[in-house]
Amino acid sequence: MNIKKTHSQIIQYCIAFSLLMLTSMAHAVTTLVSQNRYSVNEGVAFTIGNDGASDFRFNWTDPSGATVSSFANIVDPTLVLTLGQTYTFQRITTAHPFVIMSNTASAFMSGADGTYSRTTTSSTAISNATLSPNVNFTATPGTPGNTISWTPSQAGDFWYTCTVTSHGGMAGKFTVIPEPSAFGLVAGTFAFAAFRRRRGFNRLVRTPELDAAI
Repeated sequence: MNIKKTHSQIIQYCIAFSLLMLTSMAHAVTTLVSQNRYSVNEGVAFTIGNDGASDFRFNWTDPSGATVSSFANIVDPTLVLTLGQTYTFQRITTAHPFVIMSNTASAFMSGADGTYSRTTTSSTAISNATLSPNVNFTATPGTPGNTISWTPSQAGDFWYTCTVTSHGGMAGKFTVIPEPSAFGLVAGTFAFAAFRRRRGFNRLVRTPELDAAI
């Protein structure tokens, strides 16, 4: 059995798998990660309605070039966004100002994906947690306009809510993550293959299929 050849083939298979995964990630704009949690890895335009004073309702369509999917009336979702991508948030109703807040807001948020609520009724606490300058991260009818354009420049957790202090149920979470690295994925593949070789991978996994390939 040619161990060197087998090891080379395994690396080739791993690299091919890595490239396949990268291609898949490049085309998967929105992915349902778990209930009420969506990964949106490219910039999209969100329009935001509401269900009375209880919830926000998000709508968006993946851009062309991806497998186009539309999402409608998603109640207070947790959205996983990608660092450096530009997302817009447009209010399409006539009330319920929408703001994006830093993770300092976690001190007065409780719940889980799709069911977060704001526990404070302090307008000062909401204002202090809103990203700066506040006017750029507030979407209300009229001045300053009903659209926020946000290009996250820092990874981490962020929050959104209605600024009407008694509307604590109109709230949710953003998680911003770095864009997947092609170099990191391929490097990880090489590290895995090297580790398995040291552990005697080629000797342990001998199958008729592998013998036929060799």
